[in-house]
Amino acid sequence: MKIEIACLISLLITCSGCVTVYKPNLINSPNLYARHQFRGSAGLGLAGMGVLNFQGAYSVNRKVGVTGSVMFHSKNSEYKAKNSLGLGRHNQYYADGGAGYFKTLDRMKLYYFQAYGGAGIGYSDNYFSQPDALHVKLECTYHTIYAQPGFYFTNKYYDASFDLRATYMNLFGVRSSSSLYNQKFFYFLTAEPTVTLRVGSKGFRVFLQTGYTMPLMDRKNYYGLNTDATKQTQSLIKFALGFNITFTENMRNSQKWLKWKN
Repeated sequence: MKIEIACLISLLITCSGCVTVYKPNLINSPNLYARHQFRGSAGLGLAGMGVLNFQGAYSVNRKVGVTGSVMFHSKNSEYKAKNSLGLGRHNQYYADGGAGYFKTLDRMKLYYFQAYGGAGIGYSDNYFSQPDALHVKLECTYHTIYAQPGFYFTNKYYDASFDLRATYMNLFGVRSSSSLYNQKFFYFLTAEPTVTLRVGSKGFRVFLQTGYTMPLMDRKNYYGLNTDATKQTQSLIKFALGFNITFTENMRNSQKWLKWKN
């Protein structure tokens, strides 16, 4: 078993310059500050995460919010090895949902604390093709459980937040054309300190998100599965751009409409 795992990691490291098996999604930092408020975003992952990310959050009342996220990632690559052409493919899909708590920390309602948690499920489909080596097809499913405390500042024109997401991931039921991969299980724990900055109006803002993914459990296998062997540290740096929209229900108008209707 140890020999097979060692061979697996060795092969993955060889392939990792072109394709990985897993990428984290954009962190959903809701930054809710009013009752019955919806905040949605669309982000493009430029480094260290999946490419297309869509997120939403809704405040049930002045302290409780619910969240949801989906991610789509697809990459095809070509690379050279011993003057020959190799191919790589990585498709990944992920969705999660959760709930949490937020609370203002000052009378001006500018500084807030938030803490969210939830679970997700993902799927990864890969193909490694190397000259004079194994041509391996691999697909797997993974589950995640996460906890995410954070602090944020918000006003009329911008908001900034710092979140620390801890994610426990179970990558299981690997189905592969190679016996080195087939039916293997992996368990990872990561910490992702992340900064998100949004700038614009109350209803529409553009955002920048950057951070880092730190593997805390089974680091050797995590590096082998998810990073570029020649740029291990750089592979874990996250960077994304996108936009955010905000809608807040006007409770006063709703109450007036109900009185008129009655």
